[in-house]
This record gives sequence, structure tokens and C-alpha cells, in this order.
Amino acid sequence: MIDFSACVEMMFLEEERPLDDRVRAAADSGFRAVEIWEWWDKDLPRLTRALDSTDTRLIALCVESWRDKCDLGDPSSHDEFLTRVRAAADAARQLNTPGLVVLAGDVVPGVDPTTQLRNAAEVLTRAGEATSRHGLELLVEVVNRAYEGPNALISDSRSALSLLRAVNLPNVRFLYDRYHAVLNGEPLGAEIQDAMPLIGHVQAADVPGRHELGTGTIDWAAELAWLHKAGYDGYVGIEATPLGDSSQVYAAARALL
Repeated sequence: MIDFSACVEMMFLEEERPLDDRVRAAADSGFRAVEIWEWWDKDLPRLTRALDSTDTRLIALCVESWRDKCDLGDPSSHDEFLTRVRAAADAARQLNTPGLVVLAGDVVPGVDPTTQLRNAAEVLTRAGEATSRHGLELLVEVVNRAYEGPNALISDSRSALSLLRAVNLPNVRFLYDRYHAVLNGEPLGAEIQDAMPLIGHVQAADVPGRHELGTGTIDWAAELAWLHKAGYDGYVGIEATPLGDSSQVYAAARALL
């Protein structure tokens, strides 16, 4: 059954709450799972206490910042990328977090794209093998071309899934962010309809504006019904800046199921 997780980097910021209080506020509103971006600037023991005291699970964190990401098409970046993966895996184990979010980086000018994709597949394979022994998943994300990823090596769901099939490891899967997919012009179900076993996580925000579900133009009842019918039964991470109070986001999302 689909449920929802809260990105507490964007939600529950009212009253300038610190991170641990955001976790508590998310739990009080109904969320049983949360997500973060950067882990390296967080007080991890304090975060762990908030998670444990509320019986909330942190289901995903990022390996690196999208502002300072490795270009996986460039072999000279691979050692640094693997170092970052190992560090994130250590943090994930401390926090009991199953998912490590990664990007493939940007296109390297002057290098054949096929070669770059092969390089990316090779290092993702190494990273996947290294993290599988700890029961962790790498979640490869595609961002939108208009804002965050105009030069991204993998620029849509089709290219991401092709890369993941080349890697061919059960713990290297696709983070399907529906907000980014909509901005990239992908209709409901496009590209992923025959790839559900490769979907490791789903994220969402409404368009325009990247606000909570129901504030924009997307028919979220239809979107969620399609995901359920297609066999997805995990969390949909709400990675959005609420127009209203964060405490109302979970109930409003559940009403769409």
C-alpha cells in the first residue's frame, strides 16, 4: 500500500524548527517516514534520538550535494564518488536508512556520450556492490532539464532506466521523481510502465511551484492510482515547499489515495 514520507529539508520549517523537532512535527501529523538531503552537516545522534522516540524511519539521504556532485562519465571522479558513497553508507547504517540518493552528474564536454554512460555504469556497479553487503540501495535520480540539470548525463527516465539495466544490480534502482518527470515532459506512466521492478522510490511535488500535492495542475488521484495499479507499494516522498501549514500535508495526500 502506498504511503507518504516527508522531506524535512523543505517541510515543517515553521517556527524555525531544528531538524529533530521537524521529525517530531512530521510524526505528529501522521508521517511514519522522513527524508533528508545532506547528512554531513547534521547532528546524527540527535537525529537518531528523534527518529527512535517517534518510531519514524529515515528512508533516504543523499550521497552528495547536487551543487557539488561527481560527474560519473569522467573516470577521474570515480575515486571521490566511491569515497562519498562509503561515507554516506556509514551514516545510513547509523541512522537505519535504506536508501542512498545519487546523481550521475553532468556531461563531460568533448567525450563520446556512449563512453560516458559506460563509465557511469562501471562506477555505479562498484558502488552497488560495495553497498549491497550492508543491505543498502543506491537510488539514481533524474532532475529536470529546465532548472537543476540542464547538462545532466542522464536527462530523462528512459536514459536512467537504460543506465540501470546496464548496471544490472538489484540494489541499484531508480528514484522516480514525478515533479522532475513532469517538467521534463513525461506523461503519466511514460517510460516506467514496463520497469516497475527497477523503481526503488518515488518522490512528488505539484506543478507549478513545487508545492504540496493538490496545489497545482497535476491530477494526483489519477497519478497515485496508476502507481498502485502498476504495482508500486512503497513511499511517495513529498519533496515540496508547502503553501499551507506542513501539518496538513499528510492528511491531504492520504485523501488522494
